[in-house]
Amino acid sequence: MHKSVDKLILFVCVCTIVLSQTLPMKAQSTGNVSFHPLPDCPFVYVADRFTTNPPEISDSLFDHVARGLRFKVNRTELMPSDPFVAYFNDTLVPMIKKMDLVLCGVIVKGAASPEGPYDNNVRLSRDRTRRLIEFLRGDSDLKISEGSMSSNFITEDYGYLVTLMKQADDPEAGVVGDIWKACNGDERLCKEKLKALNGGRTWKRLLEVYFPKLRQSRVVMWYAPHPLHVMQGIKIDTVDMSIGTIPDLHFEPYFPPAPPKEYTRRHMVAVRTNLIHDLMFVPQFGFAPGANVQLEYYPLDGHYTFNAGFTFTNHRHWDDYRFFQVRDGQLEVRRYFKGGGEFLGTYLSAYAEGSVYGIGFNKEKGWEGEGGGAGLGLGYTRPLNKKGNLRLELSLSLGVFVTRYDPYVYGNPLNGVEDGLYYYNYHGSASDFMERNHRFIWLGPTNAGIHLTYDIIYRKRKEVIR
Repeated sequence: MHKSVDKLILFVCVCTIVLSQTLPMKAQSTGNVSFHPLPDCPFVYVADRFTTNPPEISDSLFDHVARGLRFKVNRTELMPSDPFVAYFNDTLVPMIKKMDLVLCGVIVKGAASPEGPYDNNVRLSRDRTRRLIEFLRGDSDLKISEGSMSSNFITEDYGYLVTLMKQADDPEAGVVGDIWKACNGDERLCKEKLKALNGGRTWKRLLEVYFPKLRQSRVVMWYAPHPLHVMQGIKIDTVDMSIGTIPDLHFEPYFPPAPPKEYTRRHMVAVRTNLIHDLMFVPQFGFAPGANVQLEYYPLDGHYTFNAGFTFTNHRHWDDYRFFQVRDGQLEVRRYFKGGGEFLGTYLSAYAEGSVYGIGFNKEKGWEGEGGGAGLGLGYTRPLNKKGNLRLELSLSLGVFVTRYDPYVYGNPLNGVEDGLYYYNYHGSASDFMERNHRFIWLGPTNAGIHLTYDIIYRKRKEVIR
């Protein structure tokens, strides 16, 4: 009797283990409707009768069966070369038509990688979901359940990030998982906490190791038989969906070979010149062309760049006592409105500068001094060629400039003798003279630019993750 009971308990345990390995991979029934994965297509579920209610697909089930659609970085256009496109058109669509199935809904997750600005990722996720639905509805012969088509998206899929880290036995998987759990689904808060973890070192490592895998749209869709179709005429064979037989998430078992890897070069340092400075015209003086050189550093991603510039002008016309000599250095930080590392379009800037100068218009009008200032600027950048390494920029700066200076004249100002020398235009006692007696403060426009920018240093080529 005891042996029979032991065998019964053993049988129940074995069944429990088998079910625990098998059931998580099956979509739950909704009401009296059952869903089964389409043979060889674990990301496609088919109901045994027509319904507009979706199957209950847990996050763990989604992570196991969903398949990826790749997009270009910071883009929302569906790529015709993507393996999913060919598989859907050449294999899945003929099967769906033959079975007379109606597309009822899709679930899309993880359409953007977390390193970009959150608001931009919201836009990417929404638009990429829309692109996918448009693609699925593209074949006019496919039947769509109008009014019941639904979609969903996760802007930054930290849940999947934790799953990937656990699969890789990452030592920080528990910490990241606890942060995500504590945030209760608040993606913005989770992003802030992960960026602050370990002084940003963890975020940098996640960026390199895991974020490329999140830069895709993963999709699960479900179909139902046409409501006018004879139900008995449709038979969906069940397949073994135990964890041990689940194909990997890269889709190689079903799709043709992936297209060749694509690589890109990212600019890091560019040289720039301001044509207004280079071809300067000064009233009462004339043309005073100079040399304006700027170097701008571009981070790998984000909105901010860092710029250092120097202007050198050295005109000396001894015959008519005219001089225009300027040495000006400037440091600038720019914030481009458009993120993602493209650094194009409109930007705001903050700058600080320092100058030394000697300017003379004639025998009686000359000044020399030093000054400094700071302010804000507004500009716009656009590419001039297909590669984008040559760009045109327009800019305008407003700020304050403070200078201390002394006027100078040709000849001795005390006795009027032109002895071939230049003197400070000072008429007091020589013992009381102090340099830089005069001060001038300017508040208003401080600079304008028509810039040409050319990339001179690039980062190493890296794989583009679609």
